[in-house]
Amino acid sequence: MSPAPSFRGHQWIYNSVKGSCLLLLLVMSNLLLCQGNPCPSCCPDAINITSESLSDLFVNATMLSYRMYNHSRIMFNEFDQKYAKGKLYYFSATNSCHTNFLKTPEEIKEAEKMNNEDLSKWILMLLYSWHSPLNHLVMDLQSMKEVSDTILSNAREYVKKVETLQAFMERHFCQMIIPAMQKMLEAHIYWSGLPSLMSSNEDVRHSEFYNLFNCLRRDSLEIDIYTKLMACRRIGITC
Repeated sequence: MSPAPSFRGHQWIYNSVKGSCLLLLLVMSNLLLCQGNPCPSCCPDAINITSESLSDLFVNATMLSYRMYNHSRIMFNEFDQKYAKGKLYYFSATNSCHTNFLKTPEEIKEAEKMNNEDLSKWILMLLYSWHSPLNHLVMDLQSMKEVSDTILSNAREYVKKVETLQAFMERHFCQMIIPAMQKMLEAHIYWSGLPSLMSSNEDVRHSEFYNLFNCLRRDSLEIDIYTKLMACRRIGITC
């Protein structure tokens, strides 16, 4: 049996496409234009939302994050049971996650010391960092035998929930979009797993798939924990 996902600091690689840096720069330039100017599409005004409605939105966000984690567990378990039995993929899986350089809080107590703005930045960076691998999974890799119907359907649902959660975070913490992207640019890193996922060498391919699903499960747990912490504070309860 493989080990449970750990809640600790980790390394980060953002995208395997070199042009993604140019795209990220373009997005950031558009966001910078919004600073000090009316820009509803970038930073919608949420002042008119009542406190009760905002609390409900945070509760909905925790439901999204929990379901994302559940989808990630299903994908991991599906692959683990079919292809990883008797293998030692888990020895290197956690150390080679493409999000390790983000160095998220190593302990839950550390996360509890952060304000909601900082937590939203970590959530946004984790969500952004999974765009590329998830898109490749549902678009370019869907015909591969390792991507079963169960994995593909859960991946598609995961992507939908990522889009919804990201939209919520960007709407209510729009001031953290630029800091999140600036940190990503400063890292100069990228996700490089696609060639291995498409390798003709089955062991290489399976090792990379295992790594992908294991890391997604781990990062989904962190997103869920951060989102729940934010919601608890908003509602005024102790998690």
